[in-house]
Parts: sequence; structure tokens; C-alpha cells
Amino acid sequence: MFLRARELQDYTIRATDGDIGHVEQLYFDDQTWTIKYVVVDLGNWLSGRQVLLSPTVVIEADASGKNIHVSLTKEEIQKGAGIYTDKPVALQHPTDYSIYLGLPPYYWGSTGLGAARGYPSGGSAETSSESDRSVDAGFKEENNPHLRSTKVVGGYHIMAVDGEIGHIEDFIVDDQTWTIRYAVADTKNWWPGKKVLLATEWILWVSWAESNAYLNLRCEQITNAPEFELALPLTRDYEVKLYGHYKRSPYWEQKREGQNEAGAN
Repeated sequence: MFLRARELQDYTIRATDGDIGHVEQLYFDDQTWTIKYVVVDLGNWLSGRQVLLSPTVVIEADASGKNIHVSLTKEEIQKGAGIYTDKPVALQHPTDYSIYLGLPPYYWGSTGLGAARGYPSGGSAETSSESDRSVDAGFKEENNPHLRSTKVVGGYHIMAVDGEIGHIEDFIVDDQTWTIRYAVADTKNWWPGKKVLLATEWILWVSWAESNAYLNLRCEQITNAPEFELALPLTRDYEVKLYGHYKRSPYWEQKREGQNEAGAN
């Protein structure tokens, strides 16, 4: 199922024994476009606190009820509510690592009991700050300069090979793989402007310094792409039309080809 990142911000997080808060934003890797953390505002339960949850603890995203069910108890989540995160954070102190919940042991370089339960017992975190302007100037080896915020990047300018074409308005998330499959582009810089989808695999790189997302596409290609209606669900028919417009092999065929190659070997 496809979900819009902005709509997810209204979703309630439900632990195994009750509601704990709502989704505030998502942190993702801008190379793989996979969701690394769901940022949860604990609201009235633990006022002013936020916690980062790994998608590995998500049981189900219920679009009809606007709920995300996770496999943790309220007590387990409360133990991780260690710091305020008004903006994306670079966790460089071991005492802060506890806000990561549900990550597998290999994230922490440890096989201790804490790591096995989803709580870090040491090691280093793969994270960085969207607001930290030293990202490209030399991050520590243990930090990940490709960690981004959907709230921040959802507003970046879209740069085609022949100029700016609009801005990113939202993201389309595949809740089966917790991958950002598409960026919703608003081409209002051109007349008449419209909304189109851009597969994240077509985005070459994201620049925090310039607030730009760069693509190896021309403005005309983007403006002539099939229009995307935010009020309508994303269908496979639209995806086929979209990839056909750009003459690109769709991701589901790429996946099938990869599985066939793996089977042949």
C-alpha cells in the first residue's frame, strides 16, 4: 500500500498496550530512500518528548483508522524517550542512543542483551543532523551524512538538467518495504503547473547546502509527465504510464529480473 508522508504525520502510534503519540516526521537515507526511523511525538503521554522508532517494529499501518501498530509496550517505548528532538539529531553521545528502538543488533556492533532486545548497549549510531551544516565538511566516520528529514527535504527545489522545474511537495511511501518510492513534484514554476511523481531512483543527489534535488531529466520531460491527483490513490496503471513516459524499466520488473538472475546462479 502507498501512503503519503504528510498524511502519515496524522497517524497515531499504537503500542501493544495503548496509544503513545503520533508520527511527527520520517528520517530516510537519501541513497537507498529507505525509512530509517519514524519520529514519534509522545504528546500528552510524555509531554515534550519524542522517540525514534525503527520500521522493524511496525506490525501494520492502518490507513482507514490512521494508526500504526508497533510491537513494543508503552514501558519499552518510555525507556527510550530520552531527549527532545525539535529537529533531526546527530546522536554522538552513548547516553542518547536509547532513543533508537527496535533496531537489530548489527546496528550497534554488539551482541549483548540490550542490543538483542532492541536497546543499544554500546557502539555507534548511523545518523546525522539535517540542520548540521558540517555534513559534507567532514562527518565522523560513525555518522551517516545521508540521513534526511521528510519535513525538510519536502520543500527542496527540483533541478532538471536545464533548470529548476518546481519543488518537492510530498513523498509516497511503500508501507510494505518502508521505502520512499516517489517524490511528489509541484511544477508551479511552469505554466500551467501541475503535480507529477518522480521515482526516487531517478534523483541523482540531494544537496542540503542548496536545498535542491537533482535529476538527469529535462524540464519538458517532467512537465509532460502524467499528472498526479493527490486526492486519488496511486494505481499500477498510473505507474505503468509514468515509467512508460520516461521510457524507464519499472521497479517491479527490475525486482523480478534480479530474482531470476539470483535463481539462475
